Amino acid sequence: MQMAECILVKTLLVLGAGQDQIPGLIKAREMGLYTVVLDGNPEAKGKSLADEFHQVSIKHFQQIESFIDNTLDKSVDGVIAFGVDIPYIIARTATRLGVNYTIKNEAAQLSEDKYQSKCFMEEQGVNIPAFKLVSQQQEIETFIKQHQLPIIIKPIDNSAARGVSFINSFDQIEEAFAEAFNNTQSDKILIEKYLAGPQVSTESFIINGEIHNIGFADRNYSNMERFFPHIIEDGGDLPSLYMTETLKYSLTKQLQLIIDGLGINNAVIKGDIVIYEDKLFIIEFALRLSGGNFSTVEIPENTGVDFLKIAIKLHLNESINASQLSITQNKHISIRYKFVEDNLQGKIKSLTIPDENENIILQAFHANPGDIITTKTKNHANRLGFVISKGSSRESATRHAEQQILNMGIQVD
Repeated sequence: MQMAECILVKTLLVLGAGQDQIPGLIKAREMGLYTVVLDGNPEAKGKSLADEFHQVSIKHFQQIESFIDNTLDKSVDGVIAFGVDIPYIIARTATRLGVNYTIKNEAAQLSEDKYQSKCFMEEQGVNIPAFKLVSQQQEIETFIKQHQLPIIIKPIDNSAARGVSFINSFDQIEEAFAEAFNNTQSDKILIEKYLAGPQVSTESFIINGEIHNIGFADRNYSNMERFFPHIIEDGGDLPSLYMTETLKYSLTKQLQLIIDGLGINNAVIKGDIVIYEDKLFIIEFALRLSGGNFSTVEIPENTGVDFLKIAIKLHLNESINASQLSITQNKHISIRYKFVEDNLQGKIKSLTIPDENENIILQAFHANPGDIITTKTKNHANRLGFVISKGSSRESATRHAEQQILNMGIQVD
C-alpha cells in the first residue's frame, strides 16, 4: 500500500464482536476502514471480520484503558459499538483517546440509569408514565393505591428485560420484588405505571442539533400470556402501523427536550415509546445504536437508509449529506424469535439452520451446542435464535418469519 493510501485509511475502534455486531463490522470493512476490535470472548463470532482482534472485556473500562496504554499501537479516529448497551464506556473510551464526537460522558452515564433518566425527562417536561424508586414492598402498594394496577417493576441498571415483571395483582408483588433485586447491583428498584397501548421502537439521528427520525418498529407482544409475568418481546414489524405524522411530530418534540437538556448535537438516540389514549409517552431512551438487529438490519432493509454507515461517520466526525438521510423505500420487514418454551428442555446437542429463500434476510442462533435450555424465558437474553424476513405485506413478512422459526432445528440430550 502506498503512503498516500495509508494516510487516507482511518482506524475505527469497535467494542464488541458478537452476533449482533457482525453487520457493523461488515459495514466498516465496506467503508475501507481499519478496525481494531475488542471482545471479552476469544471466540467471538465476528472475530474474523476484524483487522485486529484483542480479547478485552468491553464491560470493564479498566481493561480497555489498560489495552490503550499497553497494547494499542496506532492512532484511532473514532470509537463505536454496534448494539451493545455500554454508552458510558463508549464515551469514556472515545474521550480517553481524544475522539469523542457524539455523547459526552455525563450524558452517557445518565442515560444508563433508568431512574435518573426518568427524573431528567420529568424535569424537561417529557411525557412519561408515572414512576417511583422503591426499596420496600410497602412502597409498591402505596404507589398502586395512587396510580392503580397494572404496573411494571424493573432494575435501574440492567438491560434485555432482566428482572422486569408485569404486576396485575397484589399477590405478585413479593415474587416480582425479589426477582428485580436479584438482577440489580443497586439497593433500590424502579416501578412505573403500565400504560396499555401499542409500543414502538424508534431510532433517530441527531446531526448538528437537528433530529432525523428514521426507524419505527411496532413491537410484538402478542404472546404476553405465554411469558407472564415477564415482559418479553417476540420481535417486531416495520413499517409502523401506529406512527402517524402527528405522533412523529410529537416524538421529535419530546426528543428535542431530551437533547437540549443534555446538550447533544450529534448522536444516535433510540426510544421505547407507548401510545396511550392517542398520546405518545417515552418509556425509556438510550444514547446508542439499538441491538437485536434493529439498527443494523431492519431499518436499512425497511427504509433504504444506510444506517450503520451514517452512525460510523458520526463517530468518525465526518460530514453527512442530507441525501444520505433520505428514506427511499418502505418495505415490510418482520423479526421473530425462537424461545425455550417451544417444547425444548435439556442440553443442546445440535442446531440446524433451515435453507434460506428469497424472503429470508437473516437468520441465526444465539444458542450454541452444549448450552443448557431452561424451562422459562425470563428475559431477552434467553431467546435462542431469530429470523428476519420480508414480504409484500406485513402479514406475508410475518408469516415467512414465523414459518422459518418453526423450521429452525434444535436437538437436545
